[in-house]
Amino acid sequence: MKHTDTPIAVLYFNKAGLTLRCVRSILNAGYSPDRVFCFDNGSTPGNGKAVREAFPRVHHDRISQNRGFSGGFNAALNWVFSTGVRSVLFLTNDTEMLPGAVEACRNSADRTEAELVAPCVMYRNRPGKIDSIGAFFHPERCSLVHYREQDLPDELTGETDYIPGTALWIARDAFERLGGADESFHTYWEDVHLCFRARRLNIGMARAYSSRILHGVGQTCHKKALYTTYYFQRNRIRFCRSTLPEHRWKQARSVIESDLEGLRERFEQRNDVNRLQLLDRLKNEFDGIETSF
Repeated sequence: MKHTDTPIAVLYFNKAGLTLRCVRSILNAGYSPDRVFCFDNGSTPGNGKAVREAFPRVHHDRISQNRGFSGGFNAALNWVFSTGVRSVLFLTNDTEMLPGAVEACRNSADRTEAELVAPCVMYRNRPGKIDSIGAFFHPERCSLVHYREQDLPDELTGETDYIPGTALWIARDAFERLGGADESFHTYWEDVHLCFRARRLNIGMARAYSSRILHGVGQTCHKKALYTTYYFQRNRIRFCRSTLPEHRWKQARSVIESDLEGLRERFEQRNDVNRLQLLDRLKNEFDGIETSF
């Protein structure tokens, strides 16, 4: 399949400075403004205005209320694909794109017949160091691990492989077959869930080493307790419960509960009342999830 019309979609929620830097990198890489789609995931008016005024020739759209990563991802890609394009390189606003990134993803897709492609995401502040070139779910630890090796095969064929949502190329046909990301996840683990569903539908995934994206790790929501303590752990529970077979789920629950107890001890030492309250909410999540399955 050929994807000569592939645009770039940038999802942002506030953090106008990051978004400006991301879009500027795309334009500096030689891509014309009419190939760039900026989607505002419910930012405050000042942030959205700053982006629109800085790049008037770029396409802009927005939703009035933040719907988390999964909702923003869906809304952004539904908008871009409604223009008739067949594929898109999706980026979060804490990234910067280097020249040739889109073409490298397209070439990888054409070569491997994949419909989801992982660019090579590099640490912005550690030149030459790979943050991810695809990733995998570790079922024994119930954890997520990024591939960082330089010589892995092009195709992501492992049973637990996935593509981190920071940057991914996706074909419209695949997005439509999947129905987008599951918005009940809000933020975190939706990319893992999306790729696991893709595998069940025989949607191929691949890597593109020469598609280079820089990532400013931890610059969006890593300092927000609701996201890193609650949503991450809640979605970890939900993903494991919905994906793992029953005997694996019992083991996973034990692992997660042990991890959460370790977090509780750490937060008690810090007297972090906010995060301790969020851990209490996760107890209710365990109780509720058992009655819903």
